[in-house]
Amino acid sequence: MAISKEKFMHALNEFYSQETLFKLYNRYFIDWIAEGYIGSSLGLFEISLISENSNKQTFLDLMEQAFTKEETFTMVVSTLDDKVKDILEYIAWNGKYPVENKEDYTVCEEGYSIFKELKDEYLFFRYAEDGKKNGYLYINNDILRMIRKFLPKPKDYYIHGAKNIDAAFKKNSEREMAYKLSLYYSFYKQGNVNLSSSGKVLKESKRNMNKYCDIEEFYADSKDLDYLKTETIGLFFFLLKEKYLESESFEISNFKKIILDFLSGTSVKDEGYHYTGLYLNYLKGLRNIWKKEENIKRALQSIKKVMEELPDDGIVSVENIIKYITYRDEFIEIIDPQDVYDYVYINEANYGRTKIVNYEGYHNYVIVPFIKSVLFILSSLGVLEAHYNLPSASNGLYMKNGYLSKYDGLKYVKLTELGRFVLGRVDDYDFGDAKEKAEILLDDDRLIMSVIGEAPVKIMFLEKVSNKIGPNKFKFTSEAFLKGIENIGELKGRIEEFRKKISHEIPGIWSEFFESLLKKAKSIKQVENIVVLKIEKDKELVNLLGRDGELKKMILKAEDFHILLKEGNRQRVLEILKSYGYFVEV
Repeated sequence: MAISKEKFMHALNEFYSQETLFKLYNRYFIDWIAEGYIGSSLGLFEISLISENSNKQTFLDLMEQAFTKEETFTMVVSTLDDKVKDILEYIAWNGKYPVENKEDYTVCEEGYSIFKELKDEYLFFRYAEDGKKNGYLYINNDILRMIRKFLPKPKDYYIHGAKNIDAAFKKNSEREMAYKLSLYYSFYKQGNVNLSSSGKVLKESKRNMNKYCDIEEFYADSKDLDYLKTETIGLFFFLLKEKYLESESFEISNFKKIILDFLSGTSVKDEGYHYTGLYLNYLKGLRNIWKKEENIKRALQSIKKVMEELPDDGIVSVENIIKYITYRDEFIEIIDPQDVYDYVYINEANYGRTKIVNYEGYHNYVIVPFIKSVLFILSSLGVLEAHYNLPSASNGLYMKNGYLSKYDGLKYVKLTELGRFVLGRVDDYDFGDAKEKAEILLDDDRLIMSVIGEAPVKIMFLEKVSNKIGPNKFKFTSEAFLKGIENIGELKGRIEEFRKKISHEIPGIWSEFFESLLKKAKSIKQVENIVVLKIEKDKELVNLLGRDGELKKMILKAEDFHILLKEGNRQRVLEILKSYGYFVEV
């Protein structure tokens, strides 16, 4: 994603003051003009008039000419001192240049060691100190986005295999996914995954999903991380648009499409800040952003580009992936940075609020966790093999569990065979036989069912529609089967679900059970176009209603001083009553 000229010029104007630009002009620009590198539109007279009081735009235009064309940029950089060139390249690829001895780069107040300003040769940069008083030089990120493409490329500009893998854990979930996709989907579709008001999967839902789906977790005995894979998969369903959650879509034969639709952003909900609320829910204040939407689609497409660059059989560091995206200026800003600076904050455990005030913070607290969350989703779905540690607490924040994001621990990834299939590098993948092989026994005389063998999908359904009376034994009653049913359509759907998941061929007592439920459901019908009129306790009026032959034919029911009639007869009834002096008050 190339930065626009408008945004680049805005960055120059914000980063460089009039005074700094004039000093740069005297130090560098005037020589570049003399060499013909920049300022070709300026005449000698115009150049002679340039002073510290000249229009700031004049200096900005000269810098823009030097920094936006590769040939010109290469020539002007060649004129810089080697030290300045080294610092420029270091900052371009590392964000900031550490300063060990401030006096080497700065001018101090005469007779004092108080920092006054940078020396003229270093005025392309700014000096700052972190919370530990460590000094560094830096350049506005939007300026770096323009010049990186003209500089020699470091190794991480390309995706490459990692060496000396340093990770405590490894997890490959492809076989688990191949066998259990339908199980995960069924658990979600039956309404068993519930979210809190803050968008987190409830603990009970996580425990139940982990139990019934027998999910092999990333971490064990790690407090809030125990159900990380379970939670990640559960949230994935909430991420998708409704039309992508049909049962046909989640058949294992559609697995490639599920992943590619996710990576293209096609299947992901794009209203509000939906992804951020689910997977980066430590970011608060999102509801205050109302002018712009979440850029989830474009950001996911950048991840897809990285996926296509991963080697078939090699481990790649997550740091390499992050730098690949950053260095190539691929779009990854899921939330507009300015909106983050203006509205977003992070709640710390000491009740403090941390604002994200610059692009370094945006990179660390938004971009990096977003990329890791997507890679963890793909690892949970079996597309990537994950190599990871416990999440790190080295984020400069005071968080309850130490870490900012549960996905902070991800260090390396590797394409699985399933991942290669998704990306089209292999034509076929053996998903095996994912069907449940349990035997279902339906009692011929009682509404009791037994399940012999492992059948988590069937068990989940049976626990929802019947009473469990033994480890694998279930009793059906009208009350249990109708629980949660609101209308006859839902009842028919549940009976059809029973036939699909349990058995199409059922004993007579079971058929009669379902037929009785449907018969009762159809016993009451709502009648449309009926009018109710309330009458006063008027003896003459009551006698009239019983005496007039035409009225008697049109009145369907008269009781407790109310009469019912069809809408089609309403006007004629009113006319007859009017003829006797009775009017209807509307």
